[in-house]
Amino acid sequence: MIFEPILAIKHIFIFSIIFIVSLIICKYFKVKNLYLRILTFLVFLIFIFNPKIEKKSAEYYKDVVLVVSDLTQSIVETNKAEEVLSIHEAISNQLTKIDNIEQIDVKITNNNEEEIKTSLFVEINNVIKDLKIERLSGIIAITDGQIHDVNNYNKLLSKTPIHFILVGDKNEKDRILKTANVPEYAVLGKKYNVSINILDNINKKNIKTEFYLNEKLIDTQFLAPNKNHKITLPKLSIGKNIFEVRVEETDIEVSKLNNYKIHEITGIQDKLKVMLISGEPNMGLRNLRNILNSDPNIELLHFTILRPPTKRDLTPVKELSLIPFPTQELFAADISKFNLIIFDQYGLQGILPNKYLDNISNFVISGGALLDIVGRKHLTENSLIYSPIKQILPTNPIESISNGRFRPELTKIGERHPITNKLKNNYLEKPWGKWANYTKSELISGKALLHHKNAPLLVVDNVGKGRVAQILSNESWVWKKSLNDKGPLIELMRNTIHWLLKNPKLEENFFSFYKESNSVKIRLNSIISGDIITTIITPNNKSIDLKLKDAGNGIYEGEFIPQERGKFKIIWKNKSEHFVLNDKNNKEIEEITSSDYKIKNYMDRNNIDTKNFNIVWQDQVIPSILRIYNNKIINGKNWIGILEKNVPKVSETSKQNLFNWYIVLIILVFLIFLSWYKEGKN
Repeated sequence: MIFEPILAIKHIFIFSIIFIVSLIICKYFKVKNLYLRILTFLVFLIFIFNPKIEKKSAEYYKDVVLVVSDLTQSIVETNKAEEVLSIHEAISNQLTKIDNIEQIDVKITNNNEEEIKTSLFVEINNVIKDLKIERLSGIIAITDGQIHDVNNYNKLLSKTPIHFILVGDKNEKDRILKTANVPEYAVLGKKYNVSINILDNINKKNIKTEFYLNEKLIDTQFLAPNKNHKITLPKLSIGKNIFEVRVEETDIEVSKLNNYKIHEITGIQDKLKVMLISGEPNMGLRNLRNILNSDPNIELLHFTILRPPTKRDLTPVKELSLIPFPTQELFAADISKFNLIIFDQYGLQGILPNKYLDNISNFVISGGALLDIVGRKHLTENSLIYSPIKQILPTNPIESISNGRFRPELTKIGERHPITNKLKNNYLEKPWGKWANYTKSELISGKALLHHKNAPLLVVDNVGKGRVAQILSNESWVWKKSLNDKGPLIELMRNTIHWLLKNPKLEENFFSFYKESNSVKIRLNSIISGDIITTIITPNNKSIDLKLKDAGNGIYEGEFIPQERGKFKIIWKNKSEHFVLNDKNNKEIEEITSSDYKIKNYMDRNNIDTKNFNIVWQDQVIPSILRIYNNKIINGKNWIGILEKNVPKVSETSKQNLFNWYIVLIILVFLIFLSWYKEGKN
């Protein structure tokens, strides 16, 4: 009750003093009916003080209960998803019967994740950051216990009951293959040991383990379970290799998805040995050396032959090189140690006899590479065309042309071939510079990528297991040195060299795969034109037809959204390629059995008060949900509790007169009249 006086307090005080004094005087003179005067005065005071009653009214938020449903891969793979959804429905039905409850459903899946895991507390934190935490009445999580972000437990939840309802069986059996120290990139010829451990709660017998490389079974071993084993990686090839380990399956396992591991390993060469033999000093030699030396993976050995050993002239001996040309060591014993041999305007001078040139031909046919940059000697009797090298060269010279400048152009194949299809990108506004001469030749085999008036200028060819490239002009250096006649010399030479060295990205019909968001983009190099249809085989052997659109420069592009993870296969004509999606970072399949270990272990290690944590194994009866009024006891036999919060939303205060003024006024007038009547009667 409050007072809102009509007059100022000081006036009421003065008036009260006067009344008390007059009352004393009346008492002294024994005036009758004083009680009526006192009663009238009290009613008058009530009227002046104007008493009122203050009333408060409030509107409350609904209490919030989070119901978290774990529908990640470990749940789906072990066929527990229906159980999760069934429990969720039963809990929702109970919550709807409790007054003043708002239910927020949180579903956890593995969509759009680079690292596949159960991020339960991350999802909970995302919800509560937009919520008044005081409203949170409880959290009910339906899961298998395989939670990978328990360390993200928010301390703001320390006063909120958290109930974990675990689906599945406490004693599930499983066999888990774990691998470690598997490199993403491996230097060819180097030894690598990988670690393998087979976690097994089924038996203690040695387990049959198979090793595959690029779909081929390469080894079978019997390994003891629950023990680390070191296995040497098999011999890899350059580019992408798919290494698989598979362990024997049993019928009592909860899942067979974690019985194998797939790894993509890119094979790289530590040092690529290149031998450059130049027949004479020339303007392009320094450019070629700079391009080769700028690549840290290339080890260059260079010889320039200035004179044959049989030449006799008046040059003093002290001015001659004292180091003989090591023909025997290079072209007989050690030629297989090289990856690429380059002849730069080389002519037969007696330095390399036919048996050594024949060794070079065999070196290429067996898997090596040769780059021949022709010069003035290509039409003379000293040309390589008159040696055993002829059998691997893709062209035959006709005549030398040097009467006028010309501009090299891409052939139709060159516009699409991976070596040259991007050469125009840096020269869109200005055409390539002009060359002054070339050797007109007829194409015998291979593909011409550059030409002038249908005469080939750059030809590439596969010979046996090896490769050959021929540049039929000694004028390419102009593109680098001339101020006006610029052109993509570095890109051209570098791409040609790397194609000769079998860089997979420069291969025809090479597939590449890129993961972006939740889709996979696929690219294909091809010299044919027009859109194509490919077939994708998923890990569960489902077929998907995928259209790759021709971008016009020898690159096809397409994309699809995968619904599975693991090893995929793409097929086009008679070519197939495998690729792996999100398998190496998949925590969902590492441990797939239902368990309360991760939750209890985190609480023990971090000394978390367990009174707000409750773990319930789902057997037959779904626990009842009761409203509780403190968090001292949050669960009991067959029941779980949610706190009553009653957080006020709006609070209003209103005032009401204790007595209606007109009633007080009527009583006051009546008392005054009664006093007057009594006084007049006396």
